Amino acid sequence: MSVNRLPLYVLIGGLLGILIGLINPFLTSILAPIGDIYVRLMEVIVLPYLISSLVLGLGQLAPQTAMNLFRKSWLIYIALWVMTFVVLAFAALTVPLVQKSAIVDFATTLSSEQQSGTALVDLLIPNNFFEALSNNYIPSIVLMGLIFGIAIQHSKKPTELLEVLSIIQKACVRIWGWVILMAPMGVCALFAGSISTMSPEGFAAMSIYIIVIVLTALLVGLWLLPMMLSAFVPMGYRELMSELRQAMLIAVATSLSVAALPLIQAATLKMVKKYRASDKESEQSEVIQTTLSVSYPLAQIGNFFIFIFLLYASSYYFIPLTGMQLAELPLVTLISGFGAPSSSIGAVTFIADWLKLPDGTTDLYVETMAITRYFQVVASVSAFAFVTILVTFAFYGGLRFDLRRFVLTVLVAAIGLSAILAVGRMGGTHIKFYSQTSYLAQGLPANVQALGDANLPSNFASGDGDRQNAQNARADNVLDRVQSSGVLRVGVNPNVMPFAYKNQKGRLVGYDVELMYRFAHDMSVDLQFVPYDWHSLTADLSSHKFDIAISGLYITRSRMESYTFSEPYYENPLALIVPTVRVADFASREKINAQTNLTIAVFDDPVLIETAKRSFPTATFKILENYDDLEQHRDVDAALWTLEQARAWAISHDGYSTAVPKNIGTRFLFAYLMPPNADGIADYLNYWMGLQQENGVLKDMNARWIGQSPVD
Repeated sequence: MSVNRLPLYVLIGGLLGILIGLINPFLTSILAPIGDIYVRLMEVIVLPYLISSLVLGLGQLAPQTAMNLFRKSWLIYIALWVMTFVVLAFAALTVPLVQKSAIVDFATTLSSEQQSGTALVDLLIPNNFFEALSNNYIPSIVLMGLIFGIAIQHSKKPTELLEVLSIIQKACVRIWGWVILMAPMGVCALFAGSISTMSPEGFAAMSIYIIVIVLTALLVGLWLLPMMLSAFVPMGYRELMSELRQAMLIAVATSLSVAALPLIQAATLKMVKKYRASDKESEQSEVIQTTLSVSYPLAQIGNFFIFIFLLYASSYYFIPLTGMQLAELPLVTLISGFGAPSSSIGAVTFIADWLKLPDGTTDLYVETMAITRYFQVVASVSAFAFVTILVTFAFYGGLRFDLRRFVLTVLVAAIGLSAILAVGRMGGTHIKFYSQTSYLAQGLPANVQALGDANLPSNFASGDGDRQNAQNARADNVLDRVQSSGVLRVGVNPNVMPFAYKNQKGRLVGYDVELMYRFAHDMSVDLQFVPYDWHSLTADLSSHKFDIAISGLYITRSRMESYTFSEPYYENPLALIVPTVRVADFASREKINAQTNLTIAVFDDPVLIETAKRSFPTATFKILENYDDLEQHRDVDAALWTLEQARAWAISHDGYSTAVPKNIGTRFLFAYLMPPNADGIADYLNYWMGLQQENGVLKDMNARWIGQSPVD
């Protein structure tokens, strides 16, 4: 494969992935492992490269040279980092921050504000370096690399360790070069997987993010840094860009910023000889080479663009960041971003975990990085040149200040940022994930929906036609009846988001619905949905109106004594929908029961009603058929539901949050309910669900419908 054409091949691969994800779910599933392999191969070389680069870059210096370079360069590095993050902060204004917490879990965690103060110390100073390595604590690893590098400066040169580190560094670069040849196929697989499960609104939001990153990287790499450099050295903007053009082209063609280092070194040496002639050419060459080696991990500002991505991911998944997290994020991003371009993947994984973002955040970044990295390396190459040229001229006393160029640089950059902000906001805001709005827009995956139209209300059955035959059959032969009749009858209440509900197209969708589609298909029987209401559920099961009941059903003692359950597939605590301004009033069971004249709305479900009366004996209860008009009930202080359903409602309504109080002690286990003594079909379903857990189907469904982990 021609490296020069790699960007074109990546673009073609991405377009093919989008097409495959839209029209061929089967091929998408075949390609999925390729995307996973691509991500893993890119991640596996991050830590070896990061450690070897930092220790080698600093360790090979003589202590006196290192001190002199430090005196001349520390202010330049700080200026570079400050400029970069100021630009990124302005570009991040295109991302609407999530202003409220969808879930405040008093039962299991301290507040993020309380945890955050000690968390940053833990991230920076590990008490066990090997634990930091195994847990991918990038800031700790970077800090330890810097300390070890400085300590090794005092060893006798050359040391065998530095030779080994040099070999490891070069090997990592070589491996990275091999891996990027997989980029077209890897990007194709990743895009196909995302598009098959992504809403149009989510795709539009991702596209806006890519545009913002591309424009910001070009502004920083092609204008801000080169022009700012020209304000402090004798060269003009055109001369600088002419000297750096080849370095940028080779970096873009390979997507490897390291490929530009020899060209930057040669260009810098040429400029120094022209403007600061000296008889110490060997020393000049050593200073340039050392500065460039150190700048490679420390001035890799393309990695710092993950700052925008992480804010975008917070909005994308509707997960708010606290004030402390927002204040610490630039520093954590700075330290985590040191290293090669591939280091940004490990950094995203690490910071996403720190910010409690979903597991899919890294995959989302890798998908977008397939496009944005070509522009991020432009910013990084420009930063290498900025640091290397400025430090070298500062070392030999060649700096001077041009106020006109400085003012022009700032003005044009400000205009450019304003334009980027305007473009970014043209995309508006996408539908919030796991909100009622997003759920209503969501349908079953195309490959599942293609199995039939059983989820159209016009195809629902009453269940009366087979009831008499079912009553005459033995209860433990439910499985035999299903297989002999060729029809699986599934009882459903279509008002339980996100398990079973009607979307905006009127189709029955949800986690339970998709699972029953897959189960019936694998049994080679037809699927038929039979509606029920909560008060008739047990009677309908006893009379064999349907074979399996779904819709987010809880396991209770009374139900267990009379009916057959599947193994639990999900666990959820009790939660309250409350006004955001009053969320602290519902922090614990004791605080709730201490309130006078408290009115709690309860969904019309016998299990929830009984639970509400047991948990909050002093409250007054208002039974509602649904929560569609909950906001209109001004006399209601809170509404009781399970966490996932309450979260979906709260995300969709301004001014409301979901509180999980302490000391409630009620956690619902979700399972599928079957007629009495229907052990045969229960065993079959449990075994089948175990297979789906092993092959990743349930994990994929949880990410699509719930966003939380299933019960193991």
